[in-house]
Amino acid sequence: MPQIERKLAAIMVADIVGYSSMMERDESRTFARVRAVREGLFNPIVAQYAGRIIKTTGDGFLAEFPTGTAALHCAIDIQRQNHANEAGSPEGEKLLLRIGINLGDIIIDGDDVSGDGVNVAARLEPYAPKDGICVSSAVRDQVRGDLDVLFEDMGELHIKNITRPIRAYSINLANTPLAKPGPAVPAARRSKPLLIAGAALACLLAGGGYHWQKSNTPPATPAVAGEATSAAALSIIVLPFANQTGDQQKAYVADALTSSITADLSRIRDAYVSSPATALSYKDKSLTAQQIGKDAGVRFILQGNVLSSGEKVRISVTLTNAQTGATLWADTLDGDLTNLFALQDQVTNQIGNSIGRQMVIVAASDSEKHVASPKVADLLLRSAALRLRSQTLPVLQQIEALDRQALSLEPNNVNALSELAVSLFRQAYNFGNQMEPEPKERKWAEVRDITKKVKELDPNNADILYPIGFYASKHDDFPGWRRSAEAYLAARPKSLLPYIGMANMYIAIAEPRNAIDMLKKAITLDPRHPPETIFTNMARAHMALDDNDAAQEWCLKGTEIHPAYANCYAILAMVYASKGDTARSRGSLDDLHRVAPRYGIPEFMKPQPSSPAAYKTFYEAKYLPMWRKAGLPE
Repeated sequence: MPQIERKLAAIMVADIVGYSSMMERDESRTFARVRAVREGLFNPIVAQYAGRIIKTTGDGFLAEFPTGTAALHCAIDIQRQNHANEAGSPEGEKLLLRIGINLGDIIIDGDDVSGDGVNVAARLEPYAPKDGICVSSAVRDQVRGDLDVLFEDMGELHIKNITRPIRAYSINLANTPLAKPGPAVPAARRSKPLLIAGAALACLLAGGGYHWQKSNTPPATPAVAGEATSAAALSIIVLPFANQTGDQQKAYVADALTSSITADLSRIRDAYVSSPATALSYKDKSLTAQQIGKDAGVRFILQGNVLSSGEKVRISVTLTNAQTGATLWADTLDGDLTNLFALQDQVTNQIGNSIGRQMVIVAASDSEKHVASPKVADLLLRSAALRLRSQTLPVLQQIEALDRQALSLEPNNVNALSELAVSLFRQAYNFGNQMEPEPKERKWAEVRDITKKVKELDPNNADILYPIGFYASKHDDFPGWRRSAEAYLAARPKSLLPYIGMANMYIAIAEPRNAIDMLKKAITLDPRHPPETIFTNMARAHMALDDNDAAQEWCLKGTEIHPAYANCYAILAMVYASKGDTARSRGSLDDLHRVAPRYGIPEFMKPQPSSPAAYKTFYEAKYLPMWRKAGLPE
């Protein structure tokens, strides 16, 4: 018998407006559309914010979140994306949502939940406007100034079956400039034991991501004391880590971590990192985050502590918004003091990647306020935040549009040019099988022209090596691909991208074991946010090693985290077909056609004339037969 548990949690209840009448008009079509919304919108976004869908109904769902902040950020992201998705539908056919959120006590009985917290959320949902949200005062009080939305006070509602009045607030996103797709805002989540409460789960790192580098241009000047609002978008101070081991002889561990993390964060493009001397001046002082941020002229504060038991050590870290005092992200990492350098490297890499991601997301969210006249910095921040999402074709096209808008303001902006080249090659390389030949080749040609221009403007620019390598890969230049991939890895050893690029190259030259090694390294750099290409490349490498079971497992994981990414569904259809599991193969094909109706053999799988004989043999003798057996279109 499952154990009954009580706890405080946020409950979200979502419902589709006019669902019954749409079902009456066209039951099959409505069912298919709702299923697509659930799988392509609800499920992945709830997961991004550490939520758990407890039950689904025909026209909605009920989900649990660790905090009201997480639930509300998730609801806003769902509404914005759904509003954009439905913008082209006729008024009577739009799948509009109402969402209610409450924070309260719930009872967990196995996979089900009940209690006052659930009841209030369900009763608030009908009060939400179309495309909007209704929250209780408990949720509103928790988020405070952490969101750029307008809370409209609805007063005290007397709702059905609840004896006490409920103070409620509505958020009408459809009538504000924010009702459009925007970068996901960080949400608090629970974490491991000893973790400081209120961690944030960022969007899934998808292909791109921010880059670790010395900036080509100096970052914005940090604010002077008293001017926190003018702090650079990516400005941060790393406060001295607290030694809580109870042993002063181990204080060197906290000091070493503070130093290495401070140095590592300075690699983030356009980041301003306050000096260690400035950070030290705040040690043992009882100041709020807002006071430190205002005084130091920074946007973010990173702080942590070190606990130990024998040679085992636990490091807890939090990132705070210095303007609002809100905890944006937190994590706990365990290690071993017998190899301090390895521990330092592991902790620094994982914290650096996660913190860089979180800073970009928050800064990009704030830049959304500059809708009328965005600056180049705003546009590039939004582009960077989109690169943290699953790199589907629509997302890549949005990134391209933002980069082109930035270049219309600054035609020689090297960062915008580099990111545009990456967006274009990804469209042609990852989704060329869904394009006509002419537009695909135009993208490759523009990649070539942009890389030449960047090399003229900044001969030492390392980021342009990424698209240069992939351009070589599709134009029968394997030596050029390898040179670029290796040079990019040497220049960016703490970024995931170079390892994924190397894995692509190793698969193409029939060295799948080396590819797997590269992908494992990429995962260690940011284990919480593996991009979609990790899963497909792992699957491809294992298929080349005749390990279809491992390929299947990687793709199943990939579809859970990136449900809109097509390549995993194609590989699953192939693997299931090869095993004679017709039903699952057909189900994977249906999923593939849902997310990519024009899918064909991926561009990255096709051999080049100079491809190694071993790869050509794999493609002709194994890959194509599996493809055809699954009934996939060529």
